[in-house]
Amino acid sequence: MAQTVHSSNRFAYHYPELHREWIEKSEYVVNLSIDNEEKLQRLYYKLQDNGAVVVAFHEPDIGNQLTSICYYGTPELRKITSNLKLALSEINRIHSGTEECVPSR
Repeated sequence: MAQTVHSSNRFAYHYPELHREWIEKSEYVVNLSIDNEEKLQRLYYKLQDNGAVVVAFHEPDIGNQLTSICYYGTPELRKITSNLKLALSEINRIHSGTEECVPSR
C-alpha cells in the first residue's frame, strides 16, 4: 500500500490544479490490485490512450519496477478498472472468514 502513496504524491506534484480540484470536490480514493508489473504497465498505457491524467511510480529499491499508478478517475475511465479487485480484499476475507465483509465499491 505504501506504493500508492508514492504515485499519489507524484500525481499531486505534476498536476497541482487537478489535485486541488479533487480535494475540494471528492477526496474519493480506491486502491486496486493487479496481478503483475506487465499488467500494470498495460493498464497505464490503456488509461493514457483513453485520455486519463495518469502518473506512474517506479520503485528504485527494486530495480525501478513499475509498482503503482495514480489516475484521476472519471465515470468513463473507471469502467476500464472496474474488473480489478480492491487491494487487500483477500486479506479481509481471510480475517473475517466470510465473503460478505469485503468492502464494495
